[in-house]
Amino acid sequence: MGKYGIVLTTFESEQQAKPVIDGILNCKLAACVQEIKIKSHYTWKNELHHDDEILVMFKTRKELYPELEKKLLEIHPYETPEILLIDAEKGSAAYLSWIDEQTHMD
Repeated sequence: MGKYGIVLTTFESEQQAKPVIDGILNCKLAACVQEIKIKSHYTWKNELHHDDEILVMFKTRKELYPELEKKLLEIHPYETPEILLIDAEKGSAAYLSWIDEQTHMD
C-alpha cells in the first residue's frame, strides 16, 4: 500500500463542485483536483436514476483522508455523497514529492 491516494466524489454540476473543490484546496487537503463529466446510473430511494454528473478526483496523501472525508461530509451538498479512497500504489517521484509540498503537514 502506498502513501498516496485519489479520493473520488460526484456532483450535479461544475458550479456545485467548485466551492467544495476550493474549500479542499484552501485547507491543503489535496494537491490537485480534476473533474470529468460522466453519466451515473444508480438506484436511490427505490428509484432508478440516470444522471449527468461531475466526477471529482482529489490527489492527496492517504494520511489526510480522515480529515478530507470529514470536510467533504460537512460541505458536500448530497445527502449521501460518494467518497471513495483509491490507493495510488506507485507514481512519479517528482509528482509525489509535489503532492507532499502542496498538502499540509501537521
